[in-house]
Order: sequence, then C-alpha cells, then structure tokens
Amino acid sequence: MSQSATGFQVIRKGFFSLVQDAGRFGYEHLGVTNGGPMDAMAASWANRLLDNSADASLIEVTAGGLELEVRTQTMIAVTGGDLNLTVNGKPQAPWRSFWVSTGDRLRFGTPRLGFRAYLGVQGGFQVPEVLGSMATVKRDKLGGVCGRGEALQDGDFLASGILPEEGIARQIPERFMPDYSGPLTLHIIPGYQQHAFSKSTWQQLMQQPFELDTRSDRMGARLSGSPLQSPTLGMYSEPLSYAAVQVPADGQPIIMLNDRQTLGGYPKLGNILPLDCFALAQRQPGTRIRFAPIGLMTAQQQMRRYLRFFGL
Repeated sequence: MSQSATGFQVIRKGFFSLVQDAGRFGYEHLGVTNGGPMDAMAASWANRLLDNSADASLIEVTAGGLELEVRTQTMIAVTGGDLNLTVNGKPQAPWRSFWVSTGDRLRFGTPRLGFRAYLGVQGGFQVPEVLGSMATVKRDKLGGVCGRGEALQDGDFLASGILPEEGIARQIPERFMPDYSGPLTLHIIPGYQQHAFSKSTWQQLMQQPFELDTRSDRMGARLSGSPLQSPTLGMYSEPLSYAAVQVPADGQPIIMLNDRQTLGGYPKLGNILPLDCFALAQRQPGTRIRFAPIGLMTAQQQMRRYLRFFGL
C-alpha cells in the first residue's frame, strides 16, 4: 500500500488491535470460525454513527496503547470502552463521531471504563477480503491488513474508504450507552445436555459468583470459582456454537466466543444470551460474574429487537 494513499498509519500497535467486520460465516464445516467484533453492539453503533453499512470494517482496540496518524480528512467514530482516547493530546469522549484531518494523532491510553474500543471510519477500512470477510482471526491466520490473521503492527497502513465531503458529528443518546462498570449477570438458555448436570450443580451455578479469569481471550471467557461437577458423557466432538458454556473436567466454565474452535467435546450447560456476551467483552479480568436463567422465547425477542434496530 502506498504511504501516500489516504488512510491511517500505525505509529504504535498497542496491546492488541484487530481489523474486524461483521464476521466470516458459512465456513465452519471447514473448521473456519466466525471472528468479528467481541462487542458487536458497540461496533454496530460506530457504523451507525457514520452511516456505514452494518458490516463495514473497523478496528477493535483491546486494552489500549494504539496510536495512529491520520493521512486524510475524514469522519471517524469511537464507541465501546473508554480507553482514554486523545486527538493531538486533547481528550475525546467515546460514543460519538467527529472529523479528523491529515496529521492528526489518535492515541488510546489505558482503559478507564470497559476493555475494548471500536474505531470506525466513514466508508470502512479497506483491507483484503479472505473468504468473503475482512475479520481478523489469528488462530485461523485469516483477515487483517495482509490477510494472514495478524494483529496491527507498527508501520502498518490502513487505507480508508470514501472521502466524505460532508457529514454531521453526532453523539449517541445517553439512554443507549451501556454501563460497563461493576458485576455482570449472564443469562443462560439451558441446552440439550442440561439434564446431564445434577440439580445441585444447576443450583450452584445460579447461586455462586465466579470471576473472569486472566486466561480469557477471543476464543473463550474462562471463569474461576468453586468447581462445578462435570458429567462424564463419553462424548464425541461436536459443533460448538457461539456463547456455548462448556464445563471441562476441572469444573471451571468456559464461554465460547468469536474465535472459538468449531468442534469440542466437553459437556455444555447451554448458551449465554449474546447481548450479555457483548457486555462480557467489556469486562476486565477479576470482574465478578453471576448466572441467571432465561427462556428461549424471551432471549429470541431480545435478539430480534437488537437485530432489527441495527438492520442486521
């Protein structure tokens, strides 16, 4: 990519930043997982603020540290966690869109609230599509700036899309802004293996708190607490869905997320409401987690409302 092209130069890669779009679908039979933004709601808001398509590519900034130099004049939007963003040293609040110009420096600091921020640009970032998506999945070595699944590196250049001639800076109404502080309740839809777990195990799941473990990543959220009794089923490996709650032999639940493997053989309690997984993506290790039941129809209604709102 020519350095004179319009876009953004990576000055410092930060902790872990990835190009993501809505995700890569239709290839799980080949062992290829979905990828996509961990907090899909925050990503959807970034594209909504810019009037982008729902699947426009953006940057997922995890834990901060990313620094970019703007090589164009365009409108950007920042949503999700408050990672102490500054533009030319001046603090910028998230959940809004605003103009940037050639030479501006964007820097994400350490998290103040939340854990992942989403940086969108009008027209989306332009990187190669691999299997129909720009989503970066490091494990599968797919997507990203060079199409090989790499996180952003110092010196990378991200071309931006259209050069806007006009645009209105906007801010999301406060009533739509999620609260990333404090403990989190995850609503679980019991799955078809629910009866393999004892009644006392289900009671324990609903009554005891867990903590988000430091080993959590884009593949799965690992929880730690008093071990649950994992049944011995002698299972064959079977497809793993997003938000499935596995209980391995050590009794510590694992919630399968965007970059999960496509097959697994541990018993599963059920699935977490995806909206709660978006909120989980914004929690730092050590956050207290609790579980609560939710009915399938109620969960479907909540997800339909979310999908209709963003036109997904």
